[in-house]
Amino acid sequence: MISSTSYENSDTIQRQVNMFFSRDDHLKITKKNIIQICFSDILCKLCFTMHNNDIVLDYRYFKFISTPDSYEKIIDYIVFTIQNVLKKQETFIFHVNMNSITLLHIEKYFPFIQQISEVLKTTFPDKLNTCYIYNAPYIFSKLFSVVSMFIDKKTQQKIQLVENE
Repeated sequence: MISSTSYENSDTIQRQVNMFFSRDDHLKITKKNIIQICFSDILCKLCFTMHNNDIVLDYRYFKFISTPDSYEKIIDYIVFTIQNVLKKQETFIFHVNMNSITLLHIEKYFPFIQQISEVLKTTFPDKLNTCYIYNAPYIFSKLFSVVSMFIDKKTQQKIQLVENE
């Protein structure tokens, strides 16, 4: 049997909880704040290592956290992930999911693409074993054939577009 004092305590607790939940001055529920709170969680989904030390980059998460202000943090995290893999082995393998990328995204994120390319080229020369690209849209494969003219032959051979089945 529940006493009346239990109900009173329950009411008091509920009022306190309701007061806590109603105070949102320190946290406005906006997309920007939620993304800031979840930034590290999203980074961990954007770039992670598999059990065999292959590195996965999933573009679907990039677009949630990518702003010119966040590029450096994203690059630092990817570099950190590569460095951890290179502590265990000589080279690294990328698996890149390009699902949902469009030509507009490529144009929008071109400064990031340039930055990350330069960092990877200077920080990890000759450390890429293979880069598998999955779910690339048709336009990407056409763009890649043009861009590959500017990539050295050795690196070109390390990049493989994986066809959708």
